Amino acid sequence: MTEALVQDILIMAGVLVVFGVAAEFITRGTEKVETLLGQGMAGGIVLGLMSALPETIFVIVATTSGYYSVAIATALGGNILLFTLGIGLIAVAYFVKWKSNVTLKEDYHLDLAFLILSTFALLLLFVYGRLDVISGSLLFIIYIAYFAYRYSRAHSRLMLHIRTANGRKILAEGLALMLIGIVIIALLSSYFINSIIQVAGLLAIPAILLTLIITPIAADIEELISSYRLTQRSRGGGSTAIVSFIGSKLENNTVLVGIIGLLASAPVLVGSVAPELIAVMIVNVIAISIFSRGKLTYVQGIGLIVLYFAMISAIFIL
Repeated sequence: MTEALVQDILIMAGVLVVFGVAAEFITRGTEKVETLLGQGMAGGIVLGLMSALPETIFVIVATTSGYYSVAIATALGGNILLFTLGIGLIAVAYFVKWKSNVTLKEDYHLDLAFLILSTFALLLLFVYGRLDVISGSLLFIIYIAYFAYRYSRAHSRLMLHIRTANGRKILAEGLALMLIGIVIIALLSSYFINSIIQVAGLLAIPAILLTLIITPIAADIEELISSYRLTQRSRGGGSTAIVSFIGSKLENNTVLVGIIGLLASAPVLVGSVAPELIAVMIVNVIAISIFSRGKLTYVQGIGLIVLYFAMISAIFIL
């Protein structure tokens, strides 16, 4: 047992190192794309979609395999992680680096509006009581509307840049760098998740901790690392990192949860994951309250880190 445990821990450590390298590719690519598309499209859509890819794959596999509770917990667990621990760490890391609080820039209010809409949709889902084609489609439509609106806002800016050879070069380089990082992460995610599952089994860690804590961390580790690198490379990186969090977790609220309703062989009752669903709505409301002020202080960051551990403990007790 000890030998197997050490082996799995070493694999996890090795994969994390490679994740760090992949995150650097994603960070540099995001910076290039942002100069052409702006913070909203680069962070909220492009980086948000890429960052949510591991979770999306995991949710699809879990749903088609019939593990609906695991799929829902994975989709929702990412929100609890990033909107508390993730944002908290960003706020503290940014303050340590730049000696100031994170100030949100550009039209982040659009991302905020859709986060509010998706949270209300989750409330309706809670009342409706089941995930099926109807509720799943509704959630999908919200994200499609967000994507379409973001694209319409960035379209003219994109067209202006890609008319020049230099603009096309920057866009190609940025997307290539991001794609390299995401491919590396996608290829290694299964090894990382399998190692975590093995370690959890060897240490007799309860299944709820696996689905609510370990799996989301495995799925979001590259986003945490990439966002940290963004905060360290430029003063505007903190805002882009937060917008990417909103974009990817907006996708969790809508697309990932919607996938379960669309792919499940029968309607999925949400009562079994009611504590997690309630926790996500509470975390979303707290995040909305903070973002609406346009600033994220290091004191709020510390509070969010404490909140993460408090909420996980509460869910485990319930």
